Amino acid sequence: MLDDDLDDLLDAKPSERERVKAEHELAHKAASHPIRRQLIRAIGAFGATRSEILENTDLDEKVFKYHTEFLINGEFLNKIEDKYSLSNKGIELLECI
Repeated sequence: MLDDDLDDLLDAKPSERERVKAEHELAHKAASHPIRRQLIRAIGAFGATRSEILENTDLDEKVFKYHTEFLINGEFLNKIEDKYSLSNKGIELLECI
């Protein structure tokens, strides 16, 4: 394999199949964890503030932060100021859990 071929291979974007597989794996990781499911349910379709979520879930602050960051990075959750709301992907997940 030539150096140019290797560079092309490394620079290539994932195929559509690989992208969909990665997206499904991420959704599975989000839906299979009980704390993430609890957060998604607590936020619901209308959203909730940080204090409302913590009050309804009795989660520790560190646990809350870790799992909400996972959901935000996975594009399941949006945060605007102190209000959390589900993205379209998050709402789809809510319907499944």
